[in-house]
Amino acid sequence: AAWIRFRPGKYPLTSGLVVVQSRAMAGLVAAAASPHAREAATNISVSQHCVLTAGTSSQDHQNHCGRRAEHVDCCDFAEMDACTVRKATRFSTMVSTCSTTTVDWQSGVEESGEDSDSDCDGSLAGQVWLLSQEPGGSRKVQEALEVAPSDMAREALAEELHGHVAKAMRCPHANHVLQKCIAVMRPESLQFIVDELSAREGLVVQAAKHRYACRVVQHTLSKCSASQTAGLVEALLRDAAALACHAIGHYTLEQLFELGTEDQRYRLVRIVERNMRSIGLSTPGGGVVRTVLGSAALEDKIWIARAVLQHPEVLLFLADQPQGNHAVVLVLQTLQDHELSRARGLLLQHVDKLKSSKFGHVVAKLLVSADGPCA
Repeated sequence: AAWIRFRPGKYPLTSGLVVVQSRAMAGLVAAAASPHAREAATNISVSQHCVLTAGTSSQDHQNHCGRRAEHVDCCDFAEMDACTVRKATRFSTMVSTCSTTTVDWQSGVEESGEDSDSDCDGSLAGQVWLLSQEPGGSRKVQEALEVAPSDMAREALAEELHGHVAKAMRCPHANHVLQKCIAVMRPESLQFIVDELSAREGLVVQAAKHRYACRVVQHTLSKCSASQTAGLVEALLRDAAALACHAIGHYTLEQLFELGTEDQRYRLVRIVERNMRSIGLSTPGGGVVRTVLGSAALEDKIWIARAVLQHPEVLLFLADQPQGNHAVVLVLQTLQDHELSRARGLLLQHVDKLKSSKFGHVVAKLLVSADGPCA
């Protein structure tokens, strides 16, 4: 048997809202749309129905229809002749009503001039958080933040994100909205992000390890003042050794060393020095060692270089890593006298392997260069 469903919102208006689920009823749909063809539609329904269900029991027919008898649009076959006509008439009336409703709905939309895709310039009040979680909506919110006429207008939009920072920064779409807030808003207006990152113990560390949330943490550290982010930095320093070895977390730690206060930088140097073996034997850790050796004060560089030399396995491991190889070059440039000779001797034992290595050849070239600092 066949039946028709009215499914508003499922398909664009241009494609219609009446879904015909049997070819046998296609003619009925066309006929039922016109009041003058109601009788013809009823006859079609009766004839099609009788052919499909002749010689079947009530239970078989229910199975054939795919509907239970209690549904208003499924035929009751206790009295085939009378009931079929009654149900077919009701069915054709339903189709006519649905068709009229669809036309009225389309006309109403056309008259009002509404367009669901053209509300980008309209007010987003009350929808910011909902839109931020969707690809298209996220772009609309970002655009609204960028073109807002004043700081007050931006703060009004961002206010709807309050209480959602922990979830937004992990969302592949909403995290971009937070980043846009950080980019276009005043530091004092971003206090809600700092507060929510500090609200739960360990949250900022987890965020620094997350592929989306880490961007929010890093931009917050770079935009907000040291007094605003002091609590966040303390939490990061407490887990600095673990972050230094993390594939994503080490980026936040490197940025902290570049942007932190003198005291924060000093504490980070001491952490890396004391944990050199665990940090140096991890691939991400090579980037941290390189950053510290490249930006620290000379005295701190010497302490870090000596910590690397204290663990020969760390020196050899770093020499063959994508970031560690440059860290080893900085170690050789920092050490002097017998400490430099010792480091060169350890590396020269493996110079052939380093020459054929994708990353180690940088160190090997320095070792054999007559113009190098360790010649």
